[in-house]
Amino acid sequence: MTRPIQVLLSVFVLASVGYPQRPDGSGSLERTVADDAGSAEAPILFCIGVHIEPHGLAGGGKKGPQGRPAPSYHEVPFFEKSVADIRLLAEIVEGHHGKLTVQAQSPFIGTAVDEGETILADLEEAGHEIALHFHEDAQLGRDCVDLSPKEWADRMKEEIATIKEAGATRVRYWSGGNLYPGLLEAARAAGLDVMGDYKNPRIQKSDKSVLGLSPWRPSGGPVEGDLEAFAKHDPDGAIVYLPSGLYSKEDYAASRRSEEMGGDWKYFDFMTESLETSLRAARKDRVNVFHVTVHPGEFRGGPRGQFAVIEAWLSEVIDPLVKAKKAKWATFSEMADAWRGWEKDHAGEDPRVASATTPSKKAEARGCITFAVNVHDWRNVDESADTLLRLIGIFEKQGVKGDFYLTAPMVDAYLAERPGVIERLKESGMTISYHVRAPHPLYEGFGARLEGLDDEELEETLRDYETYRLDLATGDLDRTKPGGYKLVAEALGRPPVVVGTPGRDQRVAAAALRVYESLGARMTIAYHESGTKMETPLEFREGLVIRPSDFSITRWKLDGEQADSFWWNRLEGKDHDLWDPATRLDEELEAWEGTRPPFVTALIHENNFYRFGPESWTMCFYKDRKKAPLDPPYDLDARDESRPRRKEEAAHIWIAYEALVAEAKERLRVVTSEEIVEMAEEGR
Repeated sequence: MTRPIQVLLSVFVLASVGYPQRPDGSGSLERTVADDAGSAEAPILFCIGVHIEPHGLAGGGKKGPQGRPAPSYHEVPFFEKSVADIRLLAEIVEGHHGKLTVQAQSPFIGTAVDEGETILADLEEAGHEIALHFHEDAQLGRDCVDLSPKEWADRMKEEIATIKEAGATRVRYWSGGNLYPGLLEAARAAGLDVMGDYKNPRIQKSDKSVLGLSPWRPSGGPVEGDLEAFAKHDPDGAIVYLPSGLYSKEDYAASRRSEEMGGDWKYFDFMTESLETSLRAARKDRVNVFHVTVHPGEFRGGPRGQFAVIEAWLSEVIDPLVKAKKAKWATFSEMADAWRGWEKDHAGEDPRVASATTPSKKAEARGCITFAVNVHDWRNVDESADTLLRLIGIFEKQGVKGDFYLTAPMVDAYLAERPGVIERLKESGMTISYHVRAPHPLYEGFGARLEGLDDEELEETLRDYETYRLDLATGDLDRTKPGGYKLVAEALGRPPVVVGTPGRDQRVAAAALRVYESLGARMTIAYHESGTKMETPLEFREGLVIRPSDFSITRWKLDGEQADSFWWNRLEGKDHDLWDPATRLDEELEAWEGTRPPFVTALIHENNFYRFGPESWTMCFYKDRKKAPLDPPYDLDARDESRPRRKEEAAHIWIAYEALVAEAKERLRVVTSEEIVEMAEEGR
């Protein structure tokens, strides 16, 4: 029997320093979760977690005000104050019928044993969970990454043994050790099986690859700067990872310290915003989790006023969700166990990859975005192929699909040199579309072969160019080999969805569209980045849907600049922060004043990731960067005026692009041209 699916949410509370708010802890929340967010069909399992920091251990302590030594749990008064804080927090949470997951470590646990303090036993008896928080540098020293997994496991076992001596009976969950590749092996050897709250302690940031809603089993331990294995699901993995939820910031935990955030109350408003985003993305066919990170010692005012913001947040935000059955309290281990129940009923299914489902009307109401990737760099086949493979991986990781616009010469090159790319495109289910480049006669400046033809002759000639191979050196057709639209359709196993007619002759364009429609095309391009009518966004031309686009996340200009720039060329330099595409998307959506949700496009060429300047083939067909077409025969070995991007430069583009995909997924409905066609045909 299939088990009901639940959505899991947890809030972490950590012991540390205080942040600004009124002396009595008073304030007010400005936002709550919208009524239409979330569903009782996908209830949230909600928990507050408590991190207890290693105050008093070498490597874990912090400087206090004016450089004074930080407080230590070896000091009984400070220890007793923290105990009192945690007990008060537990009392508040229990008043809301909730549970804590308290994550403890030395020296707190050792002092608890020495003082006979029963807080861990008392909490466990009341239904809360006791877990391990593990600051590796404090527990193992600064060079701990050089130690073996066994040494890590031995220290973890010591900590767990002390936690049990202090009163806990079972420890399954831990947080920490986030820069150690052997972490999962060590944790398993120590008897742990659930992990969460990843962040890089050097920069106090999480990583977009580990943000999300559904737990998974990491295929490898965390490596600084490379979380690919950690973020990938392995059905045979020993550890269940609970992600942090959906946030617009990677430094969401540390951001409470910023003046920009505006203190505790504003921070919890941000948590509410993130919670609402997660609720809207929650799926009843998945188990989803959400984490908020705070520290009990952060809060000031008192005695009860220090936790006024948490009590208000639980009363005004969480309690209504629980009452509406959109939320349900659970400990971290209970979350993991719920996910394991899902796992048993969904054998072989990757929880990080979205299954094919029909989008809800609510999702459609958010607007749509299409990721279009033009593929045309036949002079750098390997770089082009590697880029496509990486893009497919990004789309799959985010559970969305991209729209790949291939030229026939590019497909020819792949089939000859990198046939695996064709197979990967086919199996991925990404949408395939088609476009042309010089010297195809539809490309502006190369249409001499179409001049003087009547309508019948024109269509016949164009059909030939979409049936037989275009000789790039002469511009003639090789009728012994397949080419054009038909080649792409045959190689990919399905007709390309979108076609373009880049020339200016409207009679030629109309004839081309009739040919393409007869070959199986379903959409065309009338404008590149904007131009969709507000009242009739889905129009047809020659039987094909016109690709809608109210605005694009492709290029723009700053105040005072004369010309637009592509964002990928401006990620370095003094204004680099103004060229982040995810931020641009957020700004455009906030500024949208249309009477309907927008259609958005995100356009890029595969060569933009690894080369800068004109396309590699430009000087084969032009005298000067597309300003003056050459006459055939063409020199296919002509100089390449583009330059390879520096490794660091390319890395910035990849990071920004993946962040854009992730942000778009949360703000909009990510669709392909194929899905838009279905929308248009339904409304016709």
